[in-house]
Amino acid sequence: MKNSRKRSILLVLLVLFFLSGVGFLAFELYMNAANWALKPFNSHLSLNSLANAGKIFDRNSVILAESANSKRIYNKDDQIRKALFHTVGDENFNVATSIQSKFRDQLFGYNFFMGVDSPEFLREHHDITLNVDSRLCKTAFAKFSSHKGAIACYNYKTGELLCMVSMPTYDIENPPNFKKNTDGQYDGIFMNKAMSSSYTPGSVFKIVTAMSALEDLPDATTKKFTCNGTEIINGQPITCMGNHGSIGLRDGLRYSCNIVLGNFAVALGKERMEKNTKKLGFGENVIMDSMEVKSSSYELSSKSKDAIAWSGIGQDNVLLNPIHMLTIVGSIANDGVAVMPKLIKEVTGGFLHRKFNDNTQKKSERRYMSSETAQILTEMLSYTIKNSRISSLFSGLDVCAKTGTAEVGAGKKPHAWVAGFSKNKKTPFAFVAVVENSGFGGEHAAPIAAAVLREMCAA
Repeated sequence: MKNSRKRSILLVLLVLFFLSGVGFLAFELYMNAANWALKPFNSHLSLNSLANAGKIFDRNSVILAESANSKRIYNKDDQIRKALFHTVGDENFNVATSIQSKFRDQLFGYNFFMGVDSPEFLREHHDITLNVDSRLCKTAFAKFSSHKGAIACYNYKTGELLCMVSMPTYDIENPPNFKKNTDGQYDGIFMNKAMSSSYTPGSVFKIVTAMSALEDLPDATTKKFTCNGTEIINGQPITCMGNHGSIGLRDGLRYSCNIVLGNFAVALGKERMEKNTKKLGFGENVIMDSMEVKSSSYELSSKSKDAIAWSGIGQDNVLLNPIHMLTIVGSIANDGVAVMPKLIKEVTGGFLHRKFNDNTQKKSERRYMSSETAQILTEMLSYTIKNSRISSLFSGLDVCAKTGTAEVGAGKKPHAWVAGFSKNKKTPFAFVAVVENSGFGGEHAAPIAAAVLREMCAA
């Protein structure tokens, strides 16, 4: 009897275990069937899965992509097609972070019971409206000319991503012959560099060092260092393009002084610099509409003071993602609170033309710094731009910003950066632009960002 009872209990447990497993598999199938069936490597779908898919609109209801006569067609303006290629994507899902790749199940109208072969009338095609403004993206594309890089602009109060352009790009209606890419013109063309790249930041990282000093050094606003053009730290020369004399943090940002910001990083030390970069989200992925943005990293080549000094001015092994930098300057404008960017405005359609309600509709916030630090940085960055050689670019826009020129190796031109925001409450916009291997940030990145910002503010 005892053996029979044990066998009965064991059998019941095995049945319960089996049923739990079946239930789990059924749940996973129901939740993920569309994603599994519509994976980019499914060759059965790669050529026709979007032939009868839903539409993609910009924020002003401009059609960016639609289907007609079993064919996917795109906006009539070739410059808009090029500007938004990485955002919209193609039918082969080459751009992993594009709308047509990440949200193809909603565009396709996947039917759980009928699968990918369900009749057209049973599919719930959804239309997707984005927050981006195609006019702004077109302006940014034109300003980039033949340079590579990225630009992103957003509303730092609401998180609406208004402009995102990655270069190089191409016209999806007239694709080039990539096999003839002998000069590297199309290298990295399927990567959205605003989302999926990280760069040596150069002097825009001085914003992060200044934030760290204000958060952790009681005398940050009064402490001064002397710049004579070069300073030996740990036996290694730290160089600056100027000879600024005895100045503090405010003028250190204004003159983009390597000696001052490098010394502030040394005064903070490795642990406090790491603590504050983690507080700003370094080492983590910004999540935008369920898509992961490449993380920024603060990893030193060594623990030596000279390595810390170089990291404080955005060199050494520091890497920065453009979208992440956008949230940092946005948080300064927003009293220390970063609002995460949102590319998707809404998803509508199906039998009942209902709005698709998921995490893309929720506002996500995170405090990066204290309100006091944000206010001090706002004043410092306003002072910086007003007293810079590029102040005329942003005249009348109430801009707080910092440019950067990132050294990327011998024989290569530096990356040009600019990051900032408008502090006018009527125009709550932040921006970041990086232009690869071009030169100074004020000469190459700032004009692109200024043109887009001016158009945003005028709208």
